[in-house]
Amino acid sequence: MEIIGFVERLVPFVGWLRVTLSSLADSARARLSDLSMRAFSPPRSLAATALLALGGLAIAPSPAFASGGGADDGTTLTVVLLLFGVACAYLLAHFVVDQLQARFLVLPGVEYLVLGLLLAAAVPSEVLDLTQLLPIIALAAGWTGLLRGMGLDRETRRGWPPHTLRVAVMHHLVPGLVVGFGFWAFINLGWSEFFFGLGVDELGPVETAAASFVLGCCAAAESAEPFEVLARRYPIEGDLAKFLEGASRFGDLLLLVVFGLVFCIWHPREGGALELSPTEWGVVQFGLGVVLGLLFTPFVGGGESAAHRFLAMVGVITFASGAAFFLDLSPLSTNVLLGIVLVNVAKAGRKIRDTVSSTAKPMHLLLLMLAGALWKPPPLWLTVATVVAFVAVRLLSKMLGSALAAWGIEGMRKDLYRGFLAHGEVTVAMAISFQVVFEGEIVDVVYTAALASTVLHDVIAPRVLRGLLVDAGAIRREHAAAPPPAVAEELA
Repeated sequence: MEIIGFVERLVPFVGWLRVTLSSLADSARARLSDLSMRAFSPPRSLAATALLALGGLAIAPSPAFASGGGADDGTTLTVVLLLFGVACAYLLAHFVVDQLQARFLVLPGVEYLVLGLLLAAAVPSEVLDLTQLLPIIALAAGWTGLLRGMGLDRETRRGWPPHTLRVAVMHHLVPGLVVGFGFWAFINLGWSEFFFGLGVDELGPVETAAASFVLGCCAAAESAEPFEVLARRYPIEGDLAKFLEGASRFGDLLLLVVFGLVFCIWHPREGGALELSPTEWGVVQFGLGVVLGLLFTPFVGGGESAAHRFLAMVGVITFASGAAFFLDLSPLSTNVLLGIVLVNVAKAGRKIRDTVSSTAKPMHLLLLMLAGALWKPPPLWLTVATVVAFVAVRLLSKMLGSALAAWGIEGMRKDLYRGFLAHGEVTVAMAISFQVVFEGEIVDVVYTAALASTVLHDVIAPRVLRGLLVDAGAIRREHAAAPPPAVAEELA
């Protein structure tokens, strides 16, 4: 009840903050509209980004402050820093990142993850203590899982083109197995100890196995956001984009269910009153989502307003995520099944999905900011090697997955991997769920590799996808440019 009360108090404040910042940003943008093309050229945009980042580093508290300069235990300062970070990120998105996204086709949200990483690098861990915000982390991660689960309704399944399931399975299964098993073998066969002096005994056999499983899941994860970015700029013809988007969404839904197995097979809770086998933990985790979905279906009817449905869903997701988090299980997998049940059983399933979708951006912002702020420096050279190998092996395995998916199907392109490079919030949600439950150097290595790969691929993925759609003849021109406001008023 305390968590729900805190969220209910937080939602109006976040909404007020967003409206206020939006009003200020729009007013400033209107005054500077005649200078926008010169002010936001690529060099100046990058310079503005660098200045904002340096400003954030300059005002961050020093280690001396952490050693005794604060007036409280640091919790208030943590919240203030995060709210300040959200405000800076919002202004950054309005004045800089929107221009970069329009010009260079960068996925929205990368700036929040980078800002969180800068905050974690600049602020001492003694000051930036996020343990008080774990319920919010569980809520944001659970929101991502619920939204993915609600994508599996009957109408969506009927709209999938042929071979969608085959492409989705191949492009997730092959990278997951290759990357996960390769990382496990690299450590357990002694190569990490030979090159970096960190063997399986130092890293922990259980943590190594769990981290390898999670890294494989992160390699398999994809995002459908590049399709949305391109659709805002180009009229996309044909069924290829719809086919790729459907395969990406369905594959991620299956992946989130599989990801939950890491908390069942290598459950971190030892001792206590609840001693269960991996199979029993799996029944608890997946049964929790189904039972809660059936239990909450009567309470999320279609007669309420969108605001009432939103508050109801906040309570439902908070309860489900909190229960999973309390048992050291995955809030993602639990909420995926919860979403599947709600969207297919509840009479207002489509309205619930629309409500969750329309409010996903603030939760996405929180998830990325907190994911970056949770970063802890891992062993340097092992991390560098893991990041480089992860990016390279993931690309090669995606290419292999495309070849296997197209094998024996006439007309199927063998370069579909070009549409499955982005990570998106699914990878971030899996990484942060793993980070807050498991501990160890190998956990920090995998967490860093997942975030670094997310930043890299979310920057380049839309342009790579555009190349694929151009080659396939699905993109031929841009949308007609909208007239300036003054011209639009005259035409009206």
